[in-house]
Amino acid sequence: MKRSTIFWVVGLMSVALLGLIGFQWYWIDSVIRANEERFKRDVVDALHAVSEKLERQEALYAFNNTWFYNQPYGQPQQIQYQQVDPRNPNAVTFKDTLRSNEMGFNIIFDFQAITSDGHVELIAESQIQEANPQTTTKTPEIELLEQQMKKASIKSEMVVQVIENVLAPERSIMARVNSTQLDSLLSNAFNDRGIDISFDYGVISPMRRRFELINNTKSKDELEKSELKANLFPNDIVGDQNWLVVDFPEKQRFLLKKIWLTMASSGLLILVIVGSFGYSIHTILRQKKLSEMKNDFINNMTHELKTPIATISLACEALSDKEIKQMEGMRERYLKMIGEENSRLSEQVHRVLQMAAIDRNDIELKEDALDIKELVELAVDKTSLQVEARNGSIKIIDNATDAKVLADRTHMVNILTNLLDNANKYSEGAPEITVRMFNRGNTINVTVQDRGIGMTKEAISHIFQKFYRVHTGNVHNVKGFGLGLAYVKNMIELQHGRIAVSSEPGNGSKFTITLPLNDGKA
Repeated sequence: MKRSTIFWVVGLMSVALLGLIGFQWYWIDSVIRANEERFKRDVVDALHAVSEKLERQEALYAFNNTWFYNQPYGQPQQIQYQQVDPRNPNAVTFKDTLRSNEMGFNIIFDFQAITSDGHVELIAESQIQEANPQTTTKTPEIELLEQQMKKASIKSEMVVQVIENVLAPERSIMARVNSTQLDSLLSNAFNDRGIDISFDYGVISPMRRRFELINNTKSKDELEKSELKANLFPNDIVGDQNWLVVDFPEKQRFLLKKIWLTMASSGLLILVIVGSFGYSIHTILRQKKLSEMKNDFINNMTHELKTPIATISLACEALSDKEIKQMEGMRERYLKMIGEENSRLSEQVHRVLQMAAIDRNDIELKEDALDIKELVELAVDKTSLQVEARNGSIKIIDNATDAKVLADRTHMVNILTNLLDNANKYSEGAPEITVRMFNRGNTINVTVQDRGIGMTKEAISHIFQKFYRVHTGNVHNVKGFGLGLAYVKNMIELQHGRIAVSSEPGNGSKFTITLPLNDGKA
C-alpha cells in the first residue's frame, strides 16, 4: 500500500471517528438537558401543588372559623360532624341547622360543607314551617320569595366573611404558613414525583427584597439565584406577592444517577470506537512495515541465493574446461567451492523452511538431557573460523556448576551459532566475543556479549520480529534474511526458556539465554 493511500485512509477514519464522538457527545448533552428540563418541570409542578394546597387549607380554615362561629343569624342550634368516607379520614361533613321565628313561621335551613384534601363542597337545603297556621296570611309566593332571600343572604354573608379572612392585607406570611407545615408539604410533593433528595427552601418577598421564611440560612445565596420557584397564594387580590423558592444541593448527582447507565454505555461505545480505530491504524502501519520488511527479505534472499548459484555455475564451467582440468589442484579447489556454496544454499533454504514450520506450529522437537557446555563448544567451533578470519577471538567463561538441560540438540546448537554469528557480523574491526555460563536458582544462563556497533532502544524492540534487520551504519558486509533472531526467540520459548537483550549504540550487545535445569525425568 502506498504511503499516500495510507494517509488518505487514516484521514478518513479520523474524520469518521471525530464525527461519531461528536454525535455521541451531542446525544449525551441532549439527554442531560432533557433530564434537567424534566426535573425543573417536576419541581415547579410540585411547588404549584403545594401553593394550591396551602390556599385551599387556608380557605377551609377561614370558612370553619367564620361560618360556624360568627353567623349573623344566631348560633346554630345543632352542629353535626360525620365522616363521609371511612377510607379517607380527611373527608368530613359539617352540618348546620338554623331555625328562625319571624312573621309567624319557622325557617329551617340545613347547610352542609363537605371537605376533602382542602376542597370545600357546599350543599344547602331549607324549608318553612308555620308557627301558627291559623293566623298566618302569607301567600305561597311570598313564602317562596322570603325563603330564597334567606338562602341568598346566608350564602352571601358566608362568602364575604371568608374572603375578608383569606384576603386580609394585614395578615403576614408567617401567620399564614409555618416551616413544619411547608416542609411536610414539599417533601410529600417531591416524593410523589420521584425526587427523593435533600432540599432547601424559603419564602421571599420581591417587594421587600428579603426572605420571610428560610429553613437554612447557609443556602441563602443559592436560593436567591434559584429558578425553581412558584407564587405563594397566587389568588391573593391584595397584599404583597411572595415566592416559594427551593434549591437542591445534590441536584447534579441526582441527575447523573438517573442517566449513569446511558452515559456509561455511551462512554463504553466511544472507548470501543477509539480502540478499534487505534488498532486499525496500528494494523495498517504494521502491515505496511511487514510489507516493506518482506520486500527487503525477498531482495536479500535473491541476493543470497543468486551469489552461490552464480559461483556454482562458474565452477562447473571451469571444470568443463580442458586446460583447467589439466592444472594441478584446480579440480579439487572448484569441487570444494561447489560444495561450500551448495551447503550455504541448503542452510538458507532450511532456515526459511524452519520459520515457515514455526508459523504453522509444525515443529517437532527431540528433547534429550544435554550438557549446555558441550553445545556451547560445538557452536564456538563452527563460528571460530569466521571470527579468526577477521583477527577476532571468542572467550568462554564457565561459572556454571550444573549445566544439564532438557533440549533439542540441533536447534540449541543453531541458536548459539546464530548468536555468535550476529556478534561477529555486527562488530567493527576484530570481533571480541565473550560467552559466559552461570547458574541462577534452578536455571542456567548463557550470555553472548560483543563489543560491536550496538543497538538503539527502538531497534531492540523489533529485533525478534521476522525480516527485521538492524541498521548497520558503516558495517557493509552484513548478510542475511532477518530471520535469525526470530528463529532464536521462537525456538528458545518452545524449549521453555527465554531470551533477553541489552545494548547501547557503540558499546556492543549482550544476549542472555535462560533455560530451566533438567530435573532428571528425561
